[in-house]
Amino acid sequence: MYEPPKIRDAAPTEALELEALQRRSSDIWEQYREQLAAHPDVFKLPQAFIDNGWVRVAVDASDTPIGFSVVIPSDGPAHELDGLFVEPAQMRRGVGRALVEDATGRARGRGAVVMDVTAGPAEPFYERAGFTVTGPARTRFGAAVRMRRILSR
Repeated sequence: MYEPPKIRDAAPTEALELEALQRRSSDIWEQYREQLAAHPDVFKLPQAFIDNGWVRVAVDASDTPIGFSVVIPSDGPAHELDGLFVEPAQMRRGVGRALVEDATGRARGRGAVVMDVTAGPAEPFYERAGFTVTGPARTRFGAAVRMRRILSR
């Protein structure tokens, strides 16, 4: 029987560990490996994001991080899912979905009515998680799409 992972706030000392997890997660996209290797700054997780409580971590039974999300709140009705990364060996096991549900639930609790994300090759994942394409987007690595999930009350 499937049991969703435990999700908790990132610890103040976890930035480097989460950056390494982000690198491993991002390396699954072969078409971006060379660009990512040339721009290691893209993996920097600002300490302020952790300190502000914007980073949530999915952990295994031994409290080892297996994924994390970053949600940047706003004063308006939309919060931004700024990052979602899962350990490659844990992909397709519900970790990403659990992190999305945690993120949307917390955003809803803070008054958000929508969650936005910029998606590249992970667009199909976000579609399965209830997001719809709202338009094109550009990232520093190329074309992407903006997506939105309506947060029901």
